[in-house]
This record gives sequence, C-alpha cells and structure tokens, in this order.
Amino acid sequence: MKNKKIITFLIITFLWSWTSWLIGLNYLKGGITQETMSVFLIFFFAGVYGPTISAIITCMFFDGTPGVLNLFKKLLIYNVSYKNYIFIILAPIIFVIIGIGLYSFLIGDIGNIEPKAFLSIPTILWAGLYAGPLGEELGWRGYLLPEFQMQFSNLRSAIFIGIIWFAWHIPLFWAPFGTLVSGEAISFLPVITYFAMLICLSIIITWLVINSKGSVLVAILFHLSINAGIALLFFPELNLDFKKVHLLSSVGMLLFTAILIVKNKPLWNKNP
Repeated sequence: MKNKKIITFLIITFLWSWTSWLIGLNYLKGGITQETMSVFLIFFFAGVYGPTISAIITCMFFDGTPGVLNLFKKLLIYNVSYKNYIFIILAPIIFVIIGIGLYSFLIGDIGNIEPKAFLSIPTILWAGLYAGPLGEELGWRGYLLPEFQMQFSNLRSAIFIGIIWFAWHIPLFWAPFGTLVSGEAISFLPVITYFAMLICLSIIITWLVINSKGSVLVAILFHLSINAGIALLFFPELNLDFKKVHLLSSVGMLLFTAILIVKNKPLWNKNP
C-alpha cells in the first residue's frame, strides 16, 4: 500500500506537470511573442501546481476526506521555534552573499549596492509565493516526505525527494525560465550544479520540517526565501547574471549541508 501511494503520487505529479509544460513549450516553438508567452505562462503555472494537486488527489483516493484534512493541517503549523524562522530568513541571504563573493572573485565586478532595494522585497516575496512554493511543498514535503519516511531513513528520504525534484524540473530546462539552467545552452556543469543544489535544499528543508513538527508552512517559507534571492536585490547590476550568482551560491549550500549531516547523524539515520 505504501508503494502504491508513492507511485500514484509520482505518476499524477509528472503527468500533470510535464503535460502542462510540454503543451506550453509547444506554443513557443514559433518564437517568443507577447501572445505565445501569455499562453505559456498559463501552462507553466498549471504545471507548477502538479505536486500539490497530486497530493490532494492521492490522499483523497487512499485516505479519504480525513487524510486530506490532515494534509492541509500541516499548512497551519506555525508554532515552532523562532530559530527556524530566523534560519529561513538568514540562510538564503548568506548563501547568496557567498555566491556574490565568488562571482566578484571569479567572474567580475558586482556593481554598486542599492540601499533602497528593500522596498521591493514585499513585491518579490508575494510574486514568488504562488510561483513555486505553494504549488510544490504540500506535495513534496507534506505528502511524499512522510510516505518515504515510513520506509527509509530521514536522509535517504530527503535524497530521494531531491532526485525526484530535479527530474520533475527537466522540461523547464528548455523554457525561458523556471530553473537556474532555463533560457541558456544546456551544459554539464550548470545542470550538475543545479542537481547538487536541489539535493542540498531537499536535505535542508527535510531537517527544517522534522524540527518544525512536520510544518509545511515552514517548508513553503524557506522555499520562498531561497527563490526570492533577497540579497541579490541590493546588487541591480547583477540582474543579468543572477543565475550564475545563484549557481555559485551552491558552494554555501554544500558546505552547510555537509555540516548539517555530520552534526545530526542520529536524526538522519532514523525515521520520525
């Protein structure tokens, strides 16, 4: 039964998302115009919500209305340690600052700092909320993570979801946006770096969720904070190269993830 739940969830998720994205990409074959981009955006956002839609459908089929209600309750778990909220804010900022530092050292000038950039933070966060975190986390961390944890250790569950998360994004590699390798020539180094980032982020989010009573809200907020790249807003001259900065931020993620695993061995080797 456990495997049936996981397999059903994954089939619905990939069918929904990949079908939506492939239809959307088909509209861009003749070139990107305002009209074709508008149509693509519809299918892009439809696909983004694949994991959440799949979680609801799968949960309803196997566990009925009570199961769906329990799933949604995870969105309301907010009474967790304040340290988790501080981490959600600061960790992504530190990762990006590391990326900016590496960009300056390896690539070139980062330009001037724009102090007034903080005024745009609410807009960026609001736009980013429904562009990924809301569509994904109820599925990945709300439904799939507990199902994996029933069979595997916390670390293996996190890694499995990271691999699935990466595979789920693959059609968007050929989209104008959607991943850190979208809109660019596909090459090994950016793709493998993106893969490593998603594995690291999956491990970090799993750690956060475990230490937040299973809160999907915490997962959504961290996902949002990562996507927003708030520190980058203060360096407007890096806007054209923001993907490189984010890819370079993987160095910070890798270091932190390694420390997280080493310092929390008992947590990673057990099921919740």
